[in-house]
Amino acid sequence: MELALETIRVLRRFKNAVLEGAPGTGKSHVVGQVADMWMEETGRPLIGNGRGAYAITLHPNTTYEEFVEGLRYDDDDDKFRRKDGFLRRVIIEAESNPNSDYVVLIDELNRANVPKVFGDLLLTMEASKRTVWDGSAWVGGMEVTLPYSEQPFSVPSNVYLLGTMNTSDRSIAPLDSALRRRFGFIHVEPMLGDSLRLAVEAADGRDAAMRIGRSVDEFTNLNEALRRCLGPNAMLGHSYLFGVAATIGMVAPMSDPLAGLRAAAAKPNIVGVFWLEARVLDGGSHNQLGLPDVDAAISRQGIVDSFFPMSSDGVRTQSRSPKGIHDKVDIEYDGKTYLENVVRFNSGGPNYKLYLSGKTAAGQKFSSVGATGALDHKVHVFLRRRDDTLELRLLDRNDVAIAALRSVSTAPDGWHEQTSGRGTRSYGVVDLKALASSGGITPSADEDAERMIWRYAILPQLIDTATQVGATELLASVTRDSWLNAAGVSDTADRWVKFDRFLAALSIAVEEEGYGLTRGLSVVDIPVGAAGEFVEDADRSEDDDNGSDDTE
Repeated sequence: MELALETIRVLRRFKNAVLEGAPGTGKSHVVGQVADMWMEETGRPLIGNGRGAYAITLHPNTTYEEFVEGLRYDDDDDKFRRKDGFLRRVIIEAESNPNSDYVVLIDELNRANVPKVFGDLLLTMEASKRTVWDGSAWVGGMEVTLPYSEQPFSVPSNVYLLGTMNTSDRSIAPLDSALRRRFGFIHVEPMLGDSLRLAVEAADGRDAAMRIGRSVDEFTNLNEALRRCLGPNAMLGHSYLFGVAATIGMVAPMSDPLAGLRAAAAKPNIVGVFWLEARVLDGGSHNQLGLPDVDAAISRQGIVDSFFPMSSDGVRTQSRSPKGIHDKVDIEYDGKTYLENVVRFNSGGPNYKLYLSGKTAAGQKFSSVGATGALDHKVHVFLRRRDDTLELRLLDRNDVAIAALRSVSTAPDGWHEQTSGRGTRSYGVVDLKALASSGGITPSADEDAERMIWRYAILPQLIDTATQVGATELLASVTRDSWLNAAGVSDTADRWVKFDRFLAALSIAVEEEGYGLTRGLSVVDIPVGAAGEFVEDADRSEDDDNGSDDTE
């Protein structure tokens, strides 16, 4: 209502106005309110209501010939004929009804080559150059001769041009100063908080407002964070939260890539779980797994000590031995127990390795498994037994599985880290309670509707916005802290933590993938259940595994 009133005031003053703001802020929608309020606010009837024949959406192929006048092919006469364009038809009608007003909606104004499309209109559209009705004729103003019809052309004072343009789309060239001075500009910001909640209730009913209640809160939190970090043009439009009806029919269960691991970890003899992302393992048999170690200089936790204490053939090793000594552990994999696998410092390189070199009691070699490539490009998940032997389970190495493991590798009893560089890998220790409480829960119809809006609409728009301004590191939690510190907005960190927790409650997360110029963000599904604890560790390492190139 307030925006419509402001729009009417600006139109009355400048004759031409532009509503500019992020997509989805209701810029096109406000024209209906303007039309409804026009008579009451101006005292004049409105014929052109900014809809139907009085509305046009511009695009890169819109031409002067379509907008003002030009030659068009006539199928009936089988030849080209001069035809009036969209705006000239409106102006001819407006000139014949001087006691009524016409509001013309020009949607997506900056998607076309505006100076080329407007042509002669640029000179005649200014408020001071409009013709005025003196009771018997249109007088004064600026008049030009049209190139095709060679007829005089002017714009009457009862025509009001209302344009809209998105400010967050960097693929669109901004309007030049000569064009901008002919419009009054109204910046449209998204509704937030109670204003948004009341607007949803008024439009869609109380049930709808309750359905997306927590989304309103998080939408407000997210937009305030975006305003501080990227500026007002990066904020998201509120239209996503209108018309969110409960899902009808089949409701999809939440993704659950940890189902097998959860069942295995629930066995009474399992007392701990830790994991490590692997690329191609070292060695001719692909059975040597590099282990990131602790590095106090960069406040990075390592995974080496998670293997201890360990036990092999009844012999227990409490902690890592001096470099050069082989610490041995028995590991069960795929139903077979391989004895005397080795954790030791790699004398040929500056890091520790797990050598999957054990044999079963029947003489089968673990290295023969590695030689098949079965251990490459997997997430190696180790389950610690009460006797300090290990069980190895492999998960597919993809964003979904890694995001799922991160979501349950959180305080108080878990953590996760990530190396960086060409050989970036994730690793961590699982909080068993978080793992046990996670799972593939089938959401209610209301929960599914809310999740779908974020999963398939809001987050893709957010990723696109961050990508356009070169701020993908802001959305990826593992790189966010350094970005916030560099930008001087570290005080917004708590808002982003809240955002991560909210997404985790919806069983989704934003993850960064790829490297260099191919790096990008994607939305991935994670198990639901650890929502309140989905907080990424701060101060991620930007070094590799103790100087190793991390090639395995």
